[in-house]
Amino acid sequence: MINKFFAYEGWYYRVFSFLADLVLLSFLFLFPALTIVLLGPALIALYQTCDRLYQERDIPTIKTYLTIFKKQFKRGLALDGLLVVYTLIVLGIVYSLMEISTYLSILSIILITFATLYSMMFILIDSLYDFDLKQTAKESIYFVLSSTANAIILVVLPVIGLLVFNKINLYLFICIGIGAIAYTQVFFFKRVVVKEERDEVDGNPK
Repeated sequence: MINKFFAYEGWYYRVFSFLADLVLLSFLFLFPALTIVLLGPALIALYQTCDRLYQERDIPTIKTYLTIFKKQFKRGLALDGLLVVYTLIVLGIVYSLMEISTYLSILSIILITFATLYSMMFILIDSLYDFDLKQTAKESIYFVLSSTANAIILVVLPVIGLLVFNKINLYLFICIGIGAIAYTQVFFFKRVVVKEERDEVDGNPK
């Protein structure tokens, strides 16, 4: 009974192996992300490794992350540039609206909310799929407009995760929280959002 409990296929090994993978992912992401310049490649490697972990369960986490990081390095830098330009444009529009009239503050809040939802979907789709820029932008808009509630959940998940882990221990968030939140986002995206879209295409009930 004890041997079965600690066996390779036993739940004890699987749970602690999974937690160890999340810890590794958190630190693997954190070091390049802190440079800001390498945030794009770090995000893509994080989400793609979580996707592999979700699909295959047992993977060489460090090797997988580093391989993806190197392979998607240029794409990640491009994502960095796009996010900077996108953020500046959104802030510029919001500033312009507030300069025109403070009564436009509600419109500014709506714009910021939509921009946040769109950027989250764009990062996820750009990380998980090998689409070109035009296709990624198109799919991101489609997901936000057709699955607004799910897009909100994907944005809220990191906030809830940060609050929960911070309530327990901020060091715990650094150690395991980043990997856990990213994995939860990928899990939700693949199991709920993508599944709903497939069901609609196939004509099946949700």
